[in-house]
Amino acid sequence: MSKPLYQTIYEDLKYQIETGTVAINDTLPTEKELSTTYSVSTITVKKALDLLKEDGYIVRKPRKGSVVVTNKKADIVPNKLIFGLIITNFTDFFGAQILRTVLETNAEEINFIVKISYGDPDRENELIQELIEMGIQGLILLPTSSEYTSPKILELISKNFPIVVIDRLMANLPICSVQTDSFAAAKELTNYLFAKHHDKIGLITSDSSVSTIDERVNGFLSAHVDANRAVSQKQILSRIDSVVPSSSRKIEDDVALIVAFLQKNPEITALFTTEYNIALLAKSAIEQLGRQVPHDFSVVCFDHPTVNIFDLNAFIFTHIEQDQTAIGKHAIDLLLTKIAHPDTIEKINLGYRLIEGDSVISR
Repeated sequence: MSKPLYQTIYEDLKYQIETGTVAINDTLPTEKELSTTYSVSTITVKKALDLLKEDGYIVRKPRKGSVVVTNKKADIVPNKLIFGLIITNFTDFFGAQILRTVLETNAEEINFIVKISYGDPDRENELIQELIEMGIQGLILLPTSSEYTSPKILELISKNFPIVVIDRLMANLPICSVQTDSFAAAKELTNYLFAKHHDKIGLITSDSSVSTIDERVNGFLSAHVDANRAVSQKQILSRIDSVVPSSSRKIEDDVALIVAFLQKNPEITALFTTEYNIALLAKSAIEQLGRQVPHDFSVVCFDHPTVNIFDLNAFIFTHIEQDQTAIGKHAIDLLLTKIAHPDTIEKINLGYRLIEGDSVISR
């Protein structure tokens, strides 16, 4: 009995790849071109390409086609799940511990393919497509935005594909998520400054379109309402964009904005910043004015890098510490639950810790 045509095409293409006729990183001809070469239908060609993909020889990339990634058949580990992880970026103060936890949790049962979007929605969309074509069985995603949802995310949701979003709420979508209770954390951090007798607090944030930042801003405002304290728009600077992934804004320009903000608001004695890098910019701006933290301005933030115990002169901002280990573990648990029970929709809000540092004094 003769072989199916797709099997013959598969073996021919595989031979070309293994012998180097088609090199690693080369793109195979299109399905239409291959159908002409072998005088078969595109459906037959697609079956052959699917076999090459299953054996790990090629990956399908948007707008590029079938790209050769190895000249050896992939060793498939039986019963080992393959998950994807896409994050906007990771640093030593947020993201690195989540990544470490994800890679170490159930490592004997799960393989992860990690991609970075750098805050680019188009790149995020392409990476999701690439991971799906590589055969992942679940996805953990730190989206670039909470306002804009990638078409591929919506497609995965419609297919009930196992996906968990981290550090974003995505309240209006039927999707599992894990995040810190940023609203409550921001209220506590603001009340901490009130307890230190800071009556006029400036809020410095980016114009980032993510729910996490919105919740921190809303928590700051809610604390003022609950304490019956006035807060005006002039106390808020929301244009610090050099900290946003993929931004072209110069750091020096943002420092200049903060300098001008402080000069226009001499009554402000403390600054609530929505992330660590903004706290650093604020400290630089204060020092440019010939002032000091905390003697002239107290500064608080979210997240902070781990301090080396041998750095006896390290400056630590008073900050909110997120439980990044818990974020990673809950994300994997939710993904496994979603695979076992596809109708699962759970949104987890985690706790936090307020860490006192060197950046706040009482007035």
